[in-house]
Amino acid sequence: MTQHIKISFFSIFMLCSFLQAGSNGETLFKQCAGCHGPDGHNKAFGKSGIIAGQNAEVLIESLKYYKETEFKTHGTSLVMSKQVKNMNMEDLLDIVNYVSKLQK
Repeated sequence: MTQHIKISFFSIFMLCSFLQAGSNGETLFKQCAGCHGPDGHNKAFGKSGIIAGQNAEVLIESLKYYKETEFKTHGTSLVMSKQVKNMNMEDLLDIVNYVSKLQK
């Protein structure tokens, strides 16, 4: 029951954030475009999936994972971790809102 409440709260929070998000997501995504492409269709380092049009909940969970996890080895995970390390939750939600609406 508690898990359902948490999921509901998180979903409402994300929806409200999406409705308030402006063009900040597009601006922030420019630093992602070097690897993921300006339209989100590049497989970063030939390893990642295409992120354009991905489900918003999947995207935010991935970004939170990279932000909260400390990676000590070199590789794509370390690159992603460094990209999102200094972003706040609003920034992450703005990026997710932007990327999830890109054409697949």
